[in-house]
Amino acid sequence: MELAQRDYEALKLTHTFSQLASTHLIELLFADRSHSVPDKVLGRLVRLGYLSRVGRRATGEKGGAGAFVYQLGRAGRLLLDVEGRLSPNVNNHALMIADTYLELRRAERAGVLTVTAWEVERPVPPSVRADLYVALDFAHAHRSSAYFLEIDLSTEQPARIREKVAGYWRAVEMSTADYFPYVVFVVKHQVRKNELVRIFRQLPEEQQEMMRVFLIEELILELARL
Repeated sequence: MELAQRDYEALKLTHTFSQLASTHLIELLFADRSHSVPDKVLGRLVRLGYLSRVGRRATGEKGGAGAFVYQLGRAGRLLLDVEGRLSPNVNNHALMIADTYLELRRAERAGVLTVTAWEVERPVPPSVRADLYVALDFAHAHRSSAYFLEIDLSTEQPARIREKVAGYWRAVEMSTADYFPYVVFVVKHQVRKNELVRIFRQLPEEQQEMMRVFLIEELILELARL
């Protein structure tokens, strides 16, 4: 069965993030269509093996069942020449990366900014990968900037956070560019934000300057201020 262009876009986006919730796909690809259309499209892609349902996304702190979560199915992996096995579990980190990307696209639709470049799992030599790299144009402020976004689920210990910062600092030392992007940790909870702020305060002053931590709901406003 021949796939439509929007089908391919759904597969490519799902591959890029590794997993996406139906809410991500609906808002990013089907915002101009009635609610019944994405259900039919995603259901068809699942039946044909191009997508696979991993489960449902937990909603709220008590973990109620939410939107379906999708990854590439066998046919989708063959079509896009993707290796590796299907995951048996919902990947909440991948979904929060997608949440963050969606916040940027919402801000773009609102005229706050323009996303001029973006990449998931962007290599930052010699030793780290940014969960999400974005280059943004703030037309009203007549400026452009880029950021390495680290999506934090409050699971990593302080030693791992310091190791990650050290990797970014090695990248700064190796860089010959005039500008190095801010490294922004994106978190869900104020308690985690406070914890990371304390960790960053213990860093050498030059490393502190490149680090920021924001709640996901304040991310757009804070990036516009940086």
